[in-house]
Amino acid sequence: MMWGKIALAMSAFAANSIFCRLALADRMIDPYSFSIIRIVSGVLALAVLLGSVEKLKPQRENWKGGLYLTGYILAFSVAYMQLDAGLGALLLFGTVQISMALYAVYKGEKVTWFRGIGLSVAFLGILLLFLPATHAPSLFYAFMMILAGLSWAGYSLIGMSTGQPIVMTYNNFIWAVPICLLLSLVRIPNLYIHWNGLALAIISGAFTSSLAYVLWYDLLKHLDRMTASTLQLSVPCLALLAGVIFLNETLSLRMLFATIMVLSGIGLLIFAGRKIAVVQQIAKK
Repeated sequence: MMWGKIALAMSAFAANSIFCRLALADRMIDPYSFSIIRIVSGVLALAVLLGSVEKLKPQRENWKGGLYLTGYILAFSVAYMQLDAGLGALLLFGTVQISMALYAVYKGEKVTWFRGIGLSVAFLGILLLFLPATHAPSLFYAFMMILAGLSWAGYSLIGMSTGQPIVMTYNNFIWAVPICLLLSLVRIPNLYIHWNGLALAIISGAFTSSLAYVLWYDLLKHLDRMTASTLQLSVPCLALLAGVIFLNETLSLRMLFATIMVLSGIGLLIFAGRKIAVVQQIAKK
């Protein structure tokens, strides 16, 4: 059951890369309109979900979550004006993995040999996907995706302490609406929307963002920071495979081998996490 939820969440994250890149690469919509519609669609979807869930206690609103969410979504959209789906996902979740792993070490989480090997294998697999790179991305767009990764890492870290994923996610999206609108005001003369871009933004916001983020927050209650960061390294692999299907990208043996490396690294990390949990339980007895 746990693995099924993880696979669903990671697939949704990869789908966001595909939807965003597809909409922006073909100039169906500008990145700011895409971001605003994505957030508003998420609010509406979560409002419907909250209306169908009983016995939820009210929770104090968290403006930091809204700020992290806005930073991630806006920077993510701007970056995908140029970056390919797979390369964008690499920069995004590579940044997430490094920042969350460093924070985990700072907070005193144990880095065993198995964890170290798993983390290294997964990250080397990610590097293998794009080394040597066929072309270097613009520094500005690469920086925007790195900023998105830092924001998503912050968003994930605050989610590890929530007891009500639905309410917390809803509050984050509510806060993100005015923040995103405010940051987009200067771009009003450059906004444009076509029907296909509108549809992709709505799907991304209502399904692969809001609902997937509720699932992610629910999963974070059962994961430590190191494991949560490394699990997300599967997303660039999924984005690459989806890019082959939907964006006509080329699939090579190197990509397949890199995918195996990443998934193997994740498996080692999960195994190490379970081993630590068993040792801790024995120690308590």
